[in-house]
Amino acid sequence: MGYTCHQNSRQHKLLDSTAGCGKPHVRWCGRGNGRNPVASTRSKLSEGFEPGLIAGLSPEAYGLPSEAELQKLLSPAATIPASSGSGSSFYFIDELKSGGFNSPALSSAHPPFDVQAVRRDFPILKERVNGHPLVWFDNAATTQKPQVVIDRISSFYEHENSNIHRAAHELAARATDAYEKARDTVAHFMNASSSSEIVFVRGTTEAINLVAQSWGQQNIGAGDEIVITWLEHHANIVPWKQLCDLTGATLRVVPVDDDGQVLLGEYQKLLTTRTKLVSFTQVSNALGTVTPAKEMIAMAHRVGARVLLDGAQSVSHLRVDVQALDCDWFVFSGHKIFGPTGIGVLYGKAVSFSCSPSLKNFNQR
Repeated sequence: MGYTCHQNSRQHKLLDSTAGCGKPHVRWCGRGNGRNPVASTRSKLSEGFEPGLIAGLSPEAYGLPSEAELQKLLSPAATIPASSGSGSSFYFIDELKSGGFNSPALSSAHPPFDVQAVRRDFPILKERVNGHPLVWFDNAATTQKPQVVIDRISSFYEHENSNIHRAAHELAARATDAYEKARDTVAHFMNASSSSEIVFVRGTTEAINLVAQSWGQQNIGAGDEIVITWLEHHANIVPWKQLCDLTGATLRVVPVDDDGQVLLGEYQKLLTTRTKLVSFTQVSNALGTVTPAKEMIAMAHRVGARVLLDGAQSVSHLRVDVQALDCDWFVFSGHKIFGPTGIGVLYGKAVSFSCSPSLKNFNQR
């Protein structure tokens, strides 16, 4: 007899896959007597139970349609009953009288999700793989590009291509204006206080390394500590390990629980006056864990540490507000948010740039 065990924190559910009838049967093995906990709970609830106690909980008692009425309304041949007076007792019936469940008014207010319309935005999804239309699930690695992005890149090379900030002719002016407009767009997208806080880099990895090799080398020394978590991408581990090897600082790692959640109690223990930098991901690339970023940033700031937040995975799923998060740096890659490859963003507070001459010079290029 074979069993498959599904465990949670309170009970096991065993599926007997070789029962006589050939269908899976459910058996329960609890933390003790092995009885079905649902049946046991139901039995306890029924002891001394008086049906009259919930007689007033019928839908009709609260002016709601009964089960029979709802079934009638949801049947394929359902018709909206006529009401006496100015309207029925149910507002949703009045709204449906004119057009039923396919009312244009309702359709326009809540249009159905059109997956084909979304697919048409991405030319690459017309590709066929092994005889089937391409289905792309690897967005954590990179995203495919919508037609509007492809068109804008083509337009640049067709109408604007030139060096930015390097010439006074027309094409240089167009290219520079487009570049700076993109910086403004990113600043608005992240709710940065100024576009001067936005540095374009090649991607998340370069952004992290830039902070490590500029601010880090100028402000981290022997005896200092850098804190990361077990959830980090190697791009948010290696630069800090190299910095510690170079400066004599110590790298501390915050553990996570069995569900991949950061253990805030352990994190708090690692934060001391020796902590100069905390660098962690907002969303794990491997587990999808969403870290309590705002809380962790505030905890680090209370001991005087600066914080770099890795937004490579979060930027396409969560609303980014760097002022609300209060992080010192925020990094992400364009190619993970439907943008082209080879472009990324390093956001930094103005004070974070001013305390690092080399980083400040990079921002002014």
